[in-house]
Amino acid sequence: MTKAFLYDSLCGLVYRCMFAGVDGCGRAQWVNITPGEEPKTLEDYVIDEDMQGTRFFVLAMEGETAQSSQIAKILGKVSECPINGLGMDLTFAIRHMQDMGVKWNQKPLQLTVRVFENGVQSKRNGKYSFWIEDNDSCCDILADVDGFDSVEELFRTVRSFFLVLESVAGISCLTKDLHINGKLKKEVKKSDLGMFRHIEDEAYVIE
Repeated sequence: MTKAFLYDSLCGLVYRCMFAGVDGCGRAQWVNITPGEEPKTLEDYVIDEDMQGTRFFVLAMEGETAQSSQIAKILGKVSECPINGLGMDLTFAIRHMQDMGVKWNQKPLQLTVRVFENGVQSKRNGKYSFWIEDNDSCCDILADVDGFDSVEELFRTVRSFFLVLESVAGISCLTKDLHINGKLKKEVKKSDLGMFRHIEDEAYVIE
C-alpha cells in the first residue's frame, strides 16, 4: 500500500494518508490514516469539516525525506491562519510532523521577503501583505500572508516564521533579503531591518 504525507491549502495541516486508487474521473483518492483520527477519504474529510475549495499537496512519500522548502511552505500556510498565537501554531506544526515521522533534509534556504501595500480595489485583507520567496526555486512563493494593518505587526509575523524555521525545524537561511518601498521602510524598526542581509527599494502595490 502506497502511503504519503499530504498537507492542505487551508492552514497547512499535515495528514498521513494511504492511496486508495482513482475515482471514475481519474482523480487520486487518498484515505486519511493519521493516528487518532477517523479513517476517511480526504474528499469526505473536506465535506465533513466544511473545507470546500481546499486542495491537498504531497509533502513526501512515507519513508522518503521531504524538502526543506516544503517545510517552509507549510509554515507559510500556518502563518495565513493563526489560531492559538502564531509562534505556538508554527511550533505545533513542526512537532506534529515530527510525531508522525516526517523527516526533512534541512537544506539551507535563500529567501526574499517582499512587503507591499494592498491596493484600494484589492481583495486582500488589511493594508499590508508579504510574500516569502525561495530564491533557489525560481522565486517559488513559500508564504503569502495578508491582513496586516501595521508594518510592525507584519514584521512580528515574519520574525516568528524565521525563528521557528531555524530554531525548531533546524532549517538555516543562508540569505534573507527584503524588498520594500522607501516609504514603508521608514516605518520598520531597525531591529527588524537587521534580520536581512540586503534591502532593496521596491514600489509594489497589489490591486
